[in-house]
Amino acid sequence: MVISLNLQAVTSKKEYQKSFDKGDIKEVVISNQYGQIEVEQKEADQITVSASIAVTAKSGSKADELMEYIDVKDVVNGAFLNLETTIGKDMTFKQLLSGVEIAINYKVIIPKGIKLRLINKEGNVFVDNFSGDLIVDIKSGNFQGGSLKEGELQINQSDGSLRITDVDKLNGQFKGCDIKIDNANEIKISPDNCTGTLESVTRLNISSRGGEWKLGQIESMNGNAGSTKFEIQDIGDELKMDMKYGEINVRNIHFNFSAVEVKGSYTKVGLTFMDGAGYNLELRYNKALKRMDLPRSLKLTEQPTSEKNVIVKTGFVGDKKYNGKVLVDIRSGNLYIQ
Repeated sequence: MVISLNLQAVTSKKEYQKSFDKGDIKEVVISNQYGQIEVEQKEADQITVSASIAVTAKSGSKADELMEYIDVKDVVNGAFLNLETTIGKDMTFKQLLSGVEIAINYKVIIPKGIKLRLINKEGNVFVDNFSGDLIVDIKSGNFQGGSLKEGELQINQSDGSLRITDVDKLNGQFKGCDIKIDNANEIKISPDNCTGTLESVTRLNISSRGGEWKLGQIESMNGNAGSTKFEIQDIGDELKMDMKYGEINVRNIHFNFSAVEVKGSYTKVGLTFMDGAGYNLELRYNKALKRMDLPRSLKLTEQPTSEKNVIVKTGFVGDKKYNGKVLVDIRSGNLYIQ
């Protein structure tokens, strides 16, 4: 928490440091605000937690007075260790907040094999490398992760950035965030008005509202989106998306893919298949389709349908030694296939 101070500001500080035997502890929960949480995982028999608390105010007396309202509370309850930054909430404390800066920073060393939950408001979270289950809840802060393996990362984040080098499994809810993940095995996310870059993902499930995404090497992708733009470099096996008021462009679909299914209304769809691909194509569209660009060599047969004002065409495209399936069902949009 930062508020503009003059050059005469005075800082009051205090430290919290404590170690807990691993014993029967299976889960650690840390709740903080106005500062960062830094996590290091080691082969160890103890959980070590340190926190530095700093209050900067216009006078030493005000800084000291405000410091009295801030503390770290720890409770061990069976298999759970809870650590929480406690801050006064009465009217006196709120009045003292005028013209101050508060910084509460944690550093945690945690043994392998313990589940970790981090809750932070108006501050960042740093987790270098972590094996096991990790739950993160951040409001107005950033998350930075290294290699997150042998477990699931569950994250709920708003108004911040996320940077991860490598993650096995991620399940996330995001609002107003900028997301970048280099490598992932499995991702399931629900972003709301976010921008994102995913370089390499084996399985991606996305339910998006608003925003723009740049995707690299994606083996399998499915989900739904409204008012979202996707630029996808490569689809290896499967693409199944339900789109509305958005855009999806795939630059390269592998010749041995299994299925592509795109349903859209008021959506721009662009699909480019690798040379040598072979697939059964089914197109469904209405007369409100603004533009449709298909290869000149493509021969499709119109099929009967009970759907009103809908045209259905089918045909086989490419090399018959492959048997991919493509369904494009688009209403009131643009379609491009190459």
